[in-house]
Amino acid sequence: MSQPPPVAVQNFSHVCIGVSDIEASVAFYTAVLGMDVVFDVALEGAALDAVTGGAAQQGRMVGGLIGGTMVELLSLGAVPPGPRGPHLGYTNISFRVENLDSAYESVRRHHPDVRADPPVDIGGVRMFFVYDPDGTPLELLELPAGVTSTLQLWRPGG
Repeated sequence: MSQPPPVAVQNFSHVCIGVSDIEASVAFYTAVLGMDVVFDVALEGAALDAVTGGAAQQGRMVGGLIGGTMVELLSLGAVPPGPRGPHLGYTNISFRVENLDSAYESVRRHHPDVRADPPVDIGGVRMFFVYDPDGTPLELLELPAGVTSTLQLWRPGG
C-alpha cells in the first residue's frame, strides 16, 4: 500500500508570535534584535473572525526581518496567560550570532531591563535566552568552528 504524497512545501515563510502589547513588543524586537519593520497592518472583519473563531474583534500585526527571517508580531487584545517553562507546541525561536559573548554583553549593557539568562553550552552549541515583554523565550546561539547553520552542524556537507 503506497503512502499519499506529502504537501509540496517550497520553503520556510515566517514565524508569528502572539503579543499582549504591540508597541512594547515592536520596541523590544527592533531595539534588542534589530528587527527591520516591513509592514504594519490593522486586522478586523470576516478574515480575522475566520482565523480566530470569532474570539477577536480587531487586532494588529507588525512584521519585519530579523537576520533574514520574517517575524510577525500579532496582537489580538486580552489573551489568557500561557504555560511557563517547557511545554508542548512552540517553545522558542532561535537566531544565530557570530560571537555569543559579545551579544550577551551587548544585551546586558544596552538593555539592562531585558531578562537575559547567562550563556550555557549544550552539545558544543553555546546559547543564551532573552525574553520579550510577554516572557516569550528567544534563543541566541553561536555554533562551533565556523558552522553557519544547524543543518550544517548535524549534516556536514548537507
